[in-house]
Amino acid sequence: MLALSICIADRYKVSIGDGIALSGATTILLLYILAFFRGMKLIGVVGLVFVVVILLGSFFSAKKNNAEKTTKKEPFCGFSLKIYALDPLFIMFVAVVAIVTILTRQQVFSWWDDINFWSSDAKQLFYMNGFPGKYGNVSPEFGDYPPVTSIFKWLFLQISSGSYNESLQFAGYFSLNLIFLMPLAGKLRKWIGDGWGVGALKKTTLQVTSFAVVALLPGVFNGIIYYGTPADITMGIVYGALLLAIYDQDIVDESFYYVRIALYSSVLFLTKSVGIEWAIFAFLFYLFTRKKSWKILISCAVSGGFYMSWLLFCFINRRVAKLTGAGLRMATSGTYTAPQNTLEKAGYFIEGFWTMPMHADSNLTFDISTGAAVLILAAFLFALKRSGILNAVEAKKIGIFLGISGLLCYGIIFLAHISIFQTEDQYLDAYAMAVSISRYACPFTLGGFYLIMGVFCNGCSKVSLKISKRIGIAFLMFVLLTADYTGVYKHLWGYRKSVEENIKYCYDMVDDEGRILVDNLVQNESLWGKRVLVMRDGHTYTWVHDTYISKEASPVALVYDGYLAEQESFGDMANKILTSHASYLYVEDVDGTAAELFDPLMKNGEKFIPSTVYKIEISEKGVVLTSI
Repeated sequence: MLALSICIADRYKVSIGDGIALSGATTILLLYILAFFRGMKLIGVVGLVFVVVILLGSFFSAKKNNAEKTTKKEPFCGFSLKIYALDPLFIMFVAVVAIVTILTRQQVFSWWDDINFWSSDAKQLFYMNGFPGKYGNVSPEFGDYPPVTSIFKWLFLQISSGSYNESLQFAGYFSLNLIFLMPLAGKLRKWIGDGWGVGALKKTTLQVTSFAVVALLPGVFNGIIYYGTPADITMGIVYGALLLAIYDQDIVDESFYYVRIALYSSVLFLTKSVGIEWAIFAFLFYLFTRKKSWKILISCAVSGGFYMSWLLFCFINRRVAKLTGAGLRMATSGTYTAPQNTLEKAGYFIEGFWTMPMHADSNLTFDISTGAAVLILAAFLFALKRSGILNAVEAKKIGIFLGISGLLCYGIIFLAHISIFQTEDQYLDAYAMAVSISRYACPFTLGGFYLIMGVFCNGCSKVSLKISKRIGIAFLMFVLLTADYTGVYKHLWGYRKSVEENIKYCYDMVDDEGRILVDNLVQNESLWGKRVLVMRDGHTYTWVHDTYISKEASPVALVYDGYLAEQESFGDMANKILTSHASYLYVEDVDGTAAELFDPLMKNGEKFIPSTVYKIEISEKGVVLTSI
């Protein structure tokens, strides 16, 4: 990936930051294709062949140049490894990724959404080397969630390819986000190089500072990035990179321009289910602000093709998320009515929007609200227009686009809270609502600032050096004064104080029966990527415990149901097994009351034994259980 980034940077005369982001997108999409065939590890072969070809080509090109004693050197693929490998931006990227990987090496998952899906999904990819088949995905309630974050976590999990090490998921997640922040880092570096004189110390200090600002930027808008691995923030970063890539129409090669749009939008589609919303906004941004070309249809076709491939895969393999199903039912039933607490939620929404910090942490610096961020975004856009960096027409178009997309974004988020989230009472609180708004609207706020900062860097040469420095320093100071340093500290170092506590909590949540279950299933590789129905006494509510058990059991996919021995029959059990679409059954029977329910389903009159894995066979006679 790094070698490809160097090739791209030199071939198309763009910054190494642009090269890293485009090569990262290419790597992700290649891994995505390989995952369908459970051949993700073939990326190692592809990478090795590519690097060998590059090195041999560079060697023979240099040898040819020396033999011909030419002063016009044209190395293989038109680049010099030495020049780009010593580029400060390249060095900082590699160094920061390495440092974060080392510092997070003891991290364990504690955020609920990671426990529920994100970590389990990446873990299944690690063990299976690709996507599971029909009904085989872990966390079935989130079946159609796209795989980009899991794919890049998989890449870093290969650092410990012999055994699963979940802490590497944190490094993979951070690196994925940093990759798509690199185009902005490249533009800031150019701004520093063009306008800050020749002082080596001053330039180095500014380059390091600007890189730190770019790395800190996402945490300004949502602090969950430091406590878990949410796809929403990644989606916001990719959306910002896509908007800036679209804006760059006049400064890059045309083929590079449309290829980059195609690859970035493909990654955006595959980052989260609502990525389609932001991809549509991005294409509208192109139509509204850029010169039109039929080639954008090719970009749309490529990215749309990747998205449709995922939807088709989910349809074939019956991967439908709970929220997707609920949303479709509400949209098509015609029976939706707003909840009685709609006005109350509206009040909390407004209060959270204007008064509560986006990143939900307390810092010595400023912890700004979503409303404040939107006003500051508008102020920066006005400053670009007033200074002459943006002409009036362009500023008006960008302002209208941001205004309309922002209104739609926050309107959709509020609608979600009174529809698919209407039963979640935790949002009857301004603080919780603020965290939710900042998370789900992160593509708008973060993506908007990404775009505006990039626009500034593109046009800073149009104004005097004094004005350029003022606006640029204002951007840097905004991030430095509003970043979530508490979250950064916790993510890189402070988490160590709670590692043992988090491990113990997960251990207790799984409990002894859960560990027996996990041991019985995970050790049998034939069960990987297969759905197992776990049944236990239905008098006990165990949903939260089940979520932790499912995480530990990945790559085996678990679904759960209960039995009521005093009122249900073996026919009821057969129906529950059929509707579960499971391939295997595992029954916990602490009280010894399940035998009468399952004995009649056993093959050839075998005796039912609890805490045993049974294969489910469907025949003309109905459900038959066979011991494995």
